[in-house]
Amino acid sequence: MGRRFERRLLRVQGRLDSDNADRWLPWLFALLIALAFGLMYGARVRSLDGGSGLAPWLQAAWRRGHGGAGVPMTGTDPARGTWSIVSEAVLQVTRVVPAESVFVVVQAIALGLAVVPLWRLARREARLRVGASTVIVIAFALAPVMNRAAMGAFHPELLAVPALIAAYDRSCRGQWVRFGLLLVFAVLCRADLGITVAALDALLVVEGKRFPGGAAILCGLAWSATANVAIGRDVPHEALTPAGEFLARSALPLAVAPDVFRHPWDTLLDLAAEPSVIFLMVVLAPLLFLPLVAPRRAVLAAPCLVLAMVADRAVQRTAGQGVLDLSPAAAHIGPAMAFVFVALVYALARIGHQSVTRVNVDHRVLFALLAGVLLLFATESPVSPYEHPWSWGGRDALDGARMQSADLVGHDAAVATSPQVSALLAARAVIVEMPPHPRSFDKKRIERIADEVQAIVLDTSETVDDEGQPVWTSTRRALVVDEFEQHGFTVVSDIQNVLVLVRDDGA
Repeated sequence: MGRRFERRLLRVQGRLDSDNADRWLPWLFALLIALAFGLMYGARVRSLDGGSGLAPWLQAAWRRGHGGAGVPMTGTDPARGTWSIVSEAVLQVTRVVPAESVFVVVQAIALGLAVVPLWRLARREARLRVGASTVIVIAFALAPVMNRAAMGAFHPELLAVPALIAAYDRSCRGQWVRFGLLLVFAVLCRADLGITVAALDALLVVEGKRFPGGAAILCGLAWSATANVAIGRDVPHEALTPAGEFLARSALPLAVAPDVFRHPWDTLLDLAAEPSVIFLMVVLAPLLFLPLVAPRRAVLAAPCLVLAMVADRAVQRTAGQGVLDLSPAAAHIGPAMAFVFVALVYALARIGHQSVTRVNVDHRVLFALLAGVLLLFATESPVSPYEHPWSWGGRDALDGARMQSADLVGHDAAVATSPQVSALLAARAVIVEMPPHPRSFDKKRIERIADEVQAIVLDTSETVDDEGQPVWTSTRRALVVDEFEQHGFTVVSDIQNVLVLVRDDGA
């Protein structure tokens, strides 16, 4: 009985280690990962928990369908503020397909497709066996950074992840036309990715591939430099709303790039700060720091990581008073993760043992890697079992109250809204997102909001997670409502602590 089982197991392993299995197995993994991410994020969107950055993209989609009417809610269009040409194409699709569905599906497909070139690198270039290659794919799917990225808003930089891995794969095989096309797609996802592309090409130059590498370095740096001059975005100097914080994290990696070189000491201090170190731990700890065993490939992740962490520190210094959760936005280092996993592939190949046709990696190393991924997934991932993802997709009484309140506001009315309701009201010309914390409602801000809108949806139901205490006290709520009433607004609805105020002559 035991020998029969061993023979069957060896037969299955032989079939999976064949070239025929390499044609369909990575696509099966890609389909499963795309389905998982798509279903989970779709459930979060339905539960009105699509992330702070969803509303700006929903408004951008509405504006594309209405001839560019209105004003971006954060002051800057999320696609044009990052020179994301790929995003423009995605936004055009939303003219015929609901925007939420487009964002969910496109992002999930991109993350699923990333494992196909990753598998090919592992199998063709690193010559790993199917077991080690499968562990790499599982590590990618369960990595907390990738899970955080997949579960929040729409991130065009995630669309560059499969392109960057595939570009490295094509460079290994000398397919330079496809290599160039993939890099063009990557830099069109977000302007600062030209610097990441330049780092990849610098590695090619070091490896002796001087002409394609040198030309691509110049193109990548020129693209990012031109975008930096054209956009001219500055570091914010006042408290941001969650939507503003999302856009700042997207646009600032390019804006802070010159400062990284002009002020190296400040850059080192930002990278040594506790939030940056913790975030770097979340990136590398699940992989047992194995990518560092292949330093030449791992260093490709440095430009994107450094710019994202420096930008993140800049946002934290200026926006802290207005945003409840300032954890680093993982999606903005998604392109860096592409090279982290490329380095993991070559690290396993380096510590493995060469057999006749394949590299054998000690199963104890693979089990340890799998254990590290599972532990960090359970504690750091937003889709951890401790977060009860199987319960997502439903709506409670508070969600119903928010939807009812949003329905009371006219589609053409300029509206100010709390962050929790922004996505429900984003499809309009003018929407102003208010800060989530009551202490940010001073008289000057209230006056500015009142002058810009005809209706207000004020959600005062937020609680402090650890204590369950209300963020809005009844006294503070009464003071803010009274200030708005003095500017001509009247409370027309109060459901589950979600208030709708309408100007006496408007909406």
